[in-house]
Amino acid sequence: MQHKPLFHLCYDGAQYTGCQFVFEPMPYPPHSRILTTAQLHWDRDTPVNEQFADVYFSRDNGAAETDYVFLQQNRLPERWHNPQLHQFTIAETGFGTGLNFLCAAALWQQAKASGRLPAAAHLHFVSTERFPLAREDLAHSLDLRPQPDWLQQGLLHQYPAPVRGNHQLLFPEAGITLSLWLEDAVTALSALDGRVDAWFLDGFAPARNPELWQPALFQAVGQLSVTGTTVATFTAAGLVRRGLQAVGFSLEKVPGFGTKREMLRGVYRPDPATRRLSWPPQDKPWFRCAPAATAPGPVAVVGAGLAGANVARSLAQRGWSVSVFERHDVIASGGSGNPTGITFTKLSVHDTPQNRFYQAAYLHACRRLRQLLVDAGIAPGEDWDFNGVLRLAFDAKEAQAQAELSAQQYWPDELLEPLTAAQIQQRLGLETTLDGVLLKGGGWVNPARLCSALLDHPRIQVFTGAAVGQLQRRKDHWWLDDRGPFTAVVLANALACRQFDQTRHLPLKPVRGQVTYVPASAASRHLRHAINYRGYINPAREGFHCVGATFNPRLTDPELRAGDHRWNWDQLQATLPALARQLQPPTAEQCAGRVGFRCQTPDYLPVIGPAPDIARYHADYQDLSKGFLKREFPVGPNLPGLFVSCAHGSRGITSGCLAAEIVASYLTGEPQAVDREVLGAVHPARFLIRRLIRGQAAPPEEEHQA
Repeated sequence: MQHKPLFHLCYDGAQYTGCQFVFEPMPYPPHSRILTTAQLHWDRDTPVNEQFADVYFSRDNGAAETDYVFLQQNRLPERWHNPQLHQFTIAETGFGTGLNFLCAAALWQQAKASGRLPAAAHLHFVSTERFPLAREDLAHSLDLRPQPDWLQQGLLHQYPAPVRGNHQLLFPEAGITLSLWLEDAVTALSALDGRVDAWFLDGFAPARNPELWQPALFQAVGQLSVTGTTVATFTAAGLVRRGLQAVGFSLEKVPGFGTKREMLRGVYRPDPATRRLSWPPQDKPWFRCAPAATAPGPVAVVGAGLAGANVARSLAQRGWSVSVFERHDVIASGGSGNPTGITFTKLSVHDTPQNRFYQAAYLHACRRLRQLLVDAGIAPGEDWDFNGVLRLAFDAKEAQAQAELSAQQYWPDELLEPLTAAQIQQRLGLETTLDGVLLKGGGWVNPARLCSALLDHPRIQVFTGAAVGQLQRRKDHWWLDDRGPFTAVVLANALACRQFDQTRHLPLKPVRGQVTYVPASAASRHLRHAINYRGYINPAREGFHCVGATFNPRLTDPELRAGDHRWNWDQLQATLPALARQLQPPTAEQCAGRVGFRCQTPDYLPVIGPAPDIARYHADYQDLSKGFLKREFPVGPNLPGLFVSCAHGSRGITSGCLAAEIVASYLTGEPQAVDREVLGAVHPARFLIRRLIRGQAAPPEEEHQA
């Protein structure tokens, strides 16, 4: 049961009645994530959408149409001749065959190759699509209109299953990110956070697709634009012209492409008197940030575990020079120190922000980490294998949850495969009476090897045995003790994040966990899948299986406990007795394993985003406790250049990748990788806002913030 808020004043939900905020629990309804793919036919070499009875691009020359309508009318060849340009964002409505993206990406790469743009410049292309092409149709379209191999193969290789939400496709060698939102444009853009430099308003004609061309779309376009943002659209329809003008665009009609008489292009020039700078409470302005456009500079990352290594990689790929400071003598020594871990998410049919975050994180990690490890030359089966994670229906509650997933058709078969006990037995070669599901694309990995691959980048420098005692802001830069200056700092050091005055207020708590190392047998070495139940077991690595893991929030003992080894073994034996019979149970004399302390929050979500300025939050939002719903509030006041990625608990392999993209987008001003509701659910200020709404005094440690 979750809390559905009436006024959306906090993540948990709150309804205003009289002079109080009270919580009214309401369930999030079941919600399938599967989208219907586009139904189309081919008229010679041109795809025609049957629902809208319209072509995806010109029958004469689709690439020439894209070049004229979108690239030229947004003045991209001219704007991309700028040695000072480090970040540029394009957003479009209607991904279709991907032609607009491919043409823009090719032009971007040409500009970089010719020296017109800096080598480290980064293009972020945002696109929305309610009816995505099936993979086979996309492949056919790409074959007919060839683009550079690195583009076509990269797009086809990463092209997602038709699942709602954002799918980030990375082209790191070209400095390009494609955020493909599989959702209707109005929903996706209205929930997006960030800034856009150029708009490609595509999609089928207004007369054929009226659901797209509505006031809410133009309002979202205006809100994501900044002064100087350009727009181009193939249509010159009056409702489009009036809609764009109403939100601040200055427009002109120009000749259309081919036989089309007219089209529109324009520039965003809002009236400063009407430009929105504050929002009502239901828009949660405290979780918004003023649009940033920070040029790459030196950045410090504190912590070289999964969270820190991912952040370092995301920033380095955007041209930032990254210094990583790790207090231990080797990387991945704390919560990232287990010999193996899995990419995993607990699927649910309920569309909560928590579920959306972890499911998006899972899909992103599966795509990104597989490619990273392959590029690093690490063969599958050596230190990783993403051949699927088997989740067993180990009790009645889990069996019911898996049945709901199948009944709701929550994910397509290419991502989630329900399996009977007989099918599992055939797949594992082990007798079992339990059904389950296979999460395709996930798997197991050695965290230290993964961190090493993430940190292997020419713009990343790692300092081990380098503890940081104090953060200080001097003028416009940060210093870590006597190390600096840095344009920005990212704290990715788990529980140690609380040692700093600026983040001492975060309610982080240690949760003890213990894993058991069980020697592999000749028979158990055939296990190829990571298996998740009430515990988990991974395939053998270096002669043993990693079996885990206990969850003890009240224990602080760093020593191995025989009782915890017994618990890990008992869960395996109760769930997979046939596998347990192939292994020797741990004994008091031969108990190998590891103790670690997960960093978690009271709501079991990670902390990702800008560090709040505590004093200013109290000053700006103190009226929340009084129920002032009619007034508007400014955007969240944050400490400039200080960010956090921590409290990933036991899911750092899964959530660390997406968290890194969120932090990088905050720093560069790019559109975010998740919707605004999810951003608020993981925002570092969420705990502070809840206390302000309840009228609670600040904890004493907040008074010490620098």
